[in-house]
Amino acid sequence: MWEEGGIVALALSELAIRRAGILVTADLHEVEPARRSGVALDAIASSRKQWQREQRRPSALTAREALAALSFAALLVWTAAAHIRNNVELTAEDFERLTIACSRITVITEEVAHVAG
Repeated sequence: MWEEGGIVALALSELAIRRAGILVTADLHEVEPARRSGVALDAIASSRKQWQREQRRPSALTAREALAALSFAALLVWTAAAHIRNNVELTAEDFERLTIACSRITVITEEVAHVAG
């Protein structure tokens, strides 16, 4: 019924059954097939979740740091807009600061999109 050495036999191995706490005394076939397959699926799901946890990359910023950076960038943009409204010409240094602020906003947006995606 079960292929020896096949994927099914591997997934339903004695190891998977022992991990679930089932005591096998004499033979692997003493446990009913439905139970063996359930145990195997649980072991596969558990392994997949562990792999996903290990593959997560840590956030570049904490939420608090990201909000502080966005708040500063928004204040900088607002200040530049106020200068433009009052006909104050922006300097090259002001433009560079605005460029950096936009870059930071982009980085934070991509980080959040990566975590949520």
